[in-house]
Amino acid sequence: MLDQIEALKWIRENIAAFGVDPEHITVMGQSAGSAATYHILNSPLTKGLIVGAIIESGVRDPHDPLSTSLAENYITLNKSLAQGTSFIKSLNASTIAQARTLPYADLITSFQDAKYSFTATLDHWAMPDTYANTLLKGAANQVPIITGNTKDESGATYGLNISLSTYLTDLNTTYSGQWVDRFFEAYPANDTTAGAAYNSQFTDRSKVGTYLWTQKWYQASQKPVWTYIWDHAPPSQDQGAYHESEINYVLNNLYDTIDKAWTAEDYTIAHKMNQYWVNFIKSGNPNGRGLVEWPVTGSEPTVQRLGNAFEQVKAASEEKFELFTEWFGDLVAY
Repeated sequence: MLDQIEALKWIRENIAAFGVDPEHITVMGQSAGSAATYHILNSPLTKGLIVGAIIESGVRDPHDPLSTSLAENYITLNKSLAQGTSFIKSLNASTIAQARTLPYADLITSFQDAKYSFTATLDHWAMPDTYANTLLKGAANQVPIITGNTKDESGATYGLNISLSTYLTDLNTTYSGQWVDRFFEAYPANDTTAGAAYNSQFTDRSKVGTYLWTQKWYQASQKPVWTYIWDHAPPSQDQGAYHESEINYVLNNLYDTIDKAWTAEDYTIAHKMNQYWVNFIKSGNPNGRGLVEWPVTGSEPTVQRLGNAFEQVKAASEEKFELFTEWFGDLVAY
């Protein structure tokens, strides 16, 4: 996190030499990069350094248990310090100063041989507070945001073929008590449809969770958020709209991936996606001439569908939306 913050500061100090306004920087990332973007958005160490944030796959309601395992997860300061102590000891060193005299290869070998959690640390300095509390208090950077998810990620696996028994086992693992029956009622299945029900549940969970995050963001911020669900499956693969599948499109660099048989449709989608992203970076609003209107996420639980179509869709049916909202509300915030 500290390296990324220093990189941002370096850009502000040097980008004018390339003809760019240092006062107009939008930070953007996907997956682990989305976590980096979220930390920069929240951190007091970056206050006033950015004008926008694009967080791809992506934020969700801090009550969602997936928050503890996906890219935006973090560990406590005590755990981080204990890992540091263990790491120094594994180097046969007693101080950080001694460790700094060792060859870099020794550090890498020792790190790879142990099971450390290489993730963000809630130190109440670079990372000021829990995600739930940061939303309540307001991020350090009050800026417009684009955030969303892809259809086949965060639990959803395109073409999944599982039995009803496996599906029920997962429901009992993920939920408990009354929630198991309620989620099975909302996402019923048999041996033929179990995979589809499983995927639908996780895709809805992403859409609803991201929408609920925006409502918490608005409690302490007046800056708009645009949310999306990406559903286009790139050619020459069998994973659907998989995790990171939107990247080539938003950057409009299909030419950079030669192992896929891109079609005219792919180039059209890439042009539209890139225009949304470029418009946002320029003005803080993704909309522009020739594009389907992408409304700001408001009080209605909707997200923008991007990819196979460009339109507003419900985050989930009313019943499923309420079910996820109730379930999240019954859990401890992260």
